[in-house]
Amino acid sequence: MLNLLFTTSLLAQDEEFGLASYYSDLFHGKPTASGELYDKGKLTCAHKTYPYGTMLRVTRLDNNKSVQVRVTDRGPFISGRVVEISKAAADAIGLVPDGSTRVKVELVKQAEPTEAIAEAPKRVEEKPKPASTEVAIVKTDTPKKEEPASKPVEAKVEKPTTTEKSVAATTKPVAVKEEPKAKPAPEKAVKKEATSTSVLLKGSDFEAYDLFEIQLRKPEKKGYGVQVAVLSTQEALFKKIAELQEDWFSSILVSVQKNPKGELMYKVILGSFPTEAEANSYKDNLKKRKKMDGFIVDLATMGSKN
Repeated sequence: MLNLLFTTSLLAQDEEFGLASYYSDLFHGKPTASGELYDKGKLTCAHKTYPYGTMLRVTRLDNNKSVQVRVTDRGPFISGRVVEISKAAADAIGLVPDGSTRVKVELVKQAEPTEAIAEAPKRVEEKPKPASTEVAIVKTDTPKKEEPASKPVEAKVEKPTTTEKSVAATTKPVAVKEEPKAKPAPEKAVKKEATSTSVLLKGSDFEAYDLFEIQLRKPEKKGYGVQVAVLSTQEALFKKIAELQEDWFSSILVSVQKNPKGELMYKVILGSFPTEAEANSYKDNLKKRKKMDGFIVDLATMGSKN
């Protein structure tokens, strides 16, 4: 999970029990809370409190399979979940077909507190740039007013900003009109702050008429998925996605096609899986654990206009 929170001391116990989930492939190559890029092929995890670099053992309670992972991220921030592991770690304990399962998390080797402290500022500087930029602007204005106190010759020119003074000395007042164009930082900061307040929509909170934040990505058409719904309206589609998110599904695909009457239809697919056997195993687990019916689809055939 990508989050701005960090800690410099160990707050967790040596053992925890709860649900484990794994990262969606969409996060591959994206920065984690520690600043390290997420690699689905490495044995890493997200935890709420252990310092970055801490080694943990995650053991499934139903089959006793375990894997050691290194903490590089913060999360998961969903009730009941205690750890989110990488795709490679999920493969090691057979978690990919299930999506989530109950586990025991044990401390193997705690990272030195200095490591967590050293990494924390990096995280703060990367994400909250809007806030730090605005503070810098406020602080730089104050010393500029103090400088003329030691330079009486320039004291009378202090009414314009220091930027205006330096430009006015050579180009006269015309440059003053151009000055606002050189300060776009506050506008960018506002835009970044607005997007950072979005939260994952759950089915119980869904309303048909609302503002939604959506990112459309075009995945590679290969492998297999499990189709769980066919819907005829966008409202029904949004509601279904929100319901799946509330039930902790993260890898959700939508194939937009036309039915024989030429009407749009939206196929909701969970996946993807490299082999048909893996997709079939996932389908069986959906039926067993979630009471959800579905069938296997070849993703190479999805997205046809006909």
